[in-house]
Amino acid sequence: MKIKRKPLVFHNVISTAAACRENEWHQVAQELRNAVLQNGLYGTGPVLYQIGNINPLSGEAEYSFHIPVNSPVSMPPNNKYRFTELLHIPDGLVYRHADLEEELDPSYELLRQSAGMNGLTLQEPYYHIYLDVYGSGLIDIYAPIAGEA
Repeated sequence: MKIKRKPLVFHNVISTAAACRENEWHQVAQELRNAVLQNGLYGTGPVLYQIGNINPLSGEAEYSFHIPVNSPVSMPPNNKYRFTELLHIPDGLVYRHADLEEELDPSYELLRQSAGMNGLTLQEPYYHIYLDVYGSGLIDIYAPIAGEA
């Protein structure tokens, strides 16, 4: 178990949000990537996503997706996408969840335990940084630090 403490910084980020089932989030992420490409841009980093308001009965949750792109974008206000020049979280804990077949909850608990042992308070929802590696993937879970004791 290796938990690191560091900032999270991405430039020129396009974001979207959607409610979907837990096994459908990758489809919304792919739609975001496609929209980026169709508008003459390209991603310069991994897809980041957050999960909130999980409904255990329906299996749905609210997801927000973020992808850094190659240049700033002038975007009129709309209901689907938004642009952020700088996504910067100055301090957080990150844990690499290497097996996508395993549940995320034990990894969340490791982050909470590490924070507790170090007198830190974490802010949810955490960021999930999806890294495509050799045709498979892994997720770095980034937990922003809200405060220190």
